[in-house]
Amino acid sequence: MPVFISCSCTYSFIQEAGWDEDLVNKSYPWVEDKIVQWPKIAPWQAALRDGLLQAGVAPFNGYTYDHVSGTKVGGTIFDETGYRHTAADLLAAGDASNLKVLLHASVHKIVFGSRQGNGRLKARAIGVEFTDEDGRHHQAFLNSNRDSEVIVSAGAIGTPQLLLLSGIGPKNDLKNHNIPVVLHNRYVGKGMADNPMNSIFIPTRSPPRQSLIETVGITEEGVFIEASSGFGQSSESVHCHHGIMSAEVCHRYSLQFHIAHTYFFLQASFCTLMLCVQRVEE
Repeated sequence: MPVFISCSCTYSFIQEAGWDEDLVNKSYPWVEDKIVQWPKIAPWQAALRDGLLQAGVAPFNGYTYDHVSGTKVGGTIFDETGYRHTAADLLAAGDASNLKVLLHASVHKIVFGSRQGNGRLKARAIGVEFTDEDGRHHQAFLNSNRDSEVIVSAGAIGTPQLLLLSGIGPKNDLKNHNIPVVLHNRYVGKGMADNPMNSIFIPTRSPPRQSLIETVGITEEGVFIEASSGFGQSSESVHCHHGIMSAEVCHRYSLQFHIAHTYFFLQASFCTLMLCVQRVEE
């Protein structure tokens, strides 16, 4: 089940946007089946799981993708060899004979046509304008197959930017930038926000086994408590980039403890932290 089903604000957005809720739900298992797998729990992750439960972040929900209160073990996009699977792996599910990938190409605008619907003309995406790796401009259009479509998948920032440049978004914003309005949609480009997070780095007497985030605690207030371990100035990680767990910001032997929305749950979080560290040191 997708995360958004448990979040009323996002679920209402799905309804207001007029998307097919059943189709959106079905897309998640399809992706999960291709690139997500259940992790083998590392020692630090097991300690965190037990510490969260002792601190009252209950119940234990086992292995699940669901966004539910309590402690759970989520999926991972890293396989047993440490290889990170991404959306690029989804291409393997396509028909290679009918697939063409253009590297270093940048899409600048969605091209729209019109079609008759409910007695009036409706805008329909029929292609894209893009530049190739040499800076040459091109247009690519859909073929005559009625199921052909333009899929916009440019990320949380790139997607709304592309939609706005193509004329989809709040009409006043578009007019202020002299962009012809194709479709007024007040949601596009709105609602972006950062989640506050505090990270605590804990030195240990011996190097813990590396683990990315596997165990997650979710409180009733919506606080996320998660952790990783072993990413520091060590031979197995110094040549890799692990974001906030990279060698540049971590100590040699360390545990990392991440708390989102900490102002709600500091006391219980530090209680959990002490329980986890005690278990690892034992």
